[in-house]
Amino acid sequence: MDKTRLKIRFAFVSKGKYDVVKVIDYDYIGLLHGRKTFNLGFGDYDLFTEKIDDHANTHNGDVYDVLNTVLNTIPLFFEEYPKYCLMVRGSDSGQTFVEACRENCKKKCDSHCKNQNRRINVYTRYVNANYDNLVNDYTFYGGNEDNAEVFEPGKKYDAVFVVRKNLTL
Repeated sequence: MDKTRLKIRFAFVSKGKYDVVKVIDYDYIGLLHGRKTFNLGFGDYDLFTEKIDDHANTHNGDVYDVLNTVLNTIPLFFEEYPKYCLMVRGSDSGQTFVEACRENCKKKCDSHCKNQNRRINVYTRYVNANYDNLVNDYTFYGGNEDNAEVFEPGKKYDAVFVVRKNLTL
């Protein structure tokens, strides 16, 4: 873990068909809903450009190991920043993603991009499946940067906000 001012970075290697360096960044993004908030960013790390590709689909055969590694860093984040909010959203949620996807898409989507929101759907499925256990330690909200509501399992959200239990947005 590399902790710099209002940023935490974790790196690990995805072992599968290839060895791929993955990076998890917690970046302070400012006040959202009146609370100091970090964004969870994640992607493949390019050793040559030193950039993170948060749109990469590695297909390395270890998706559950990678997801568990990412999720296991969340309690570590809250150890460092217990009063902050964590925002999780997919890099594939915005309109710019849809426009870029259409340029190279092999799925030939009609009006709705089938690749859009896959990442946030993975995170919300995890929260939904483990909600009863997770709410012992965390409070969840769903929404976007402009609006948030108490998280309702099964409901679709653009982003999920997480705070330690007994703290509210």
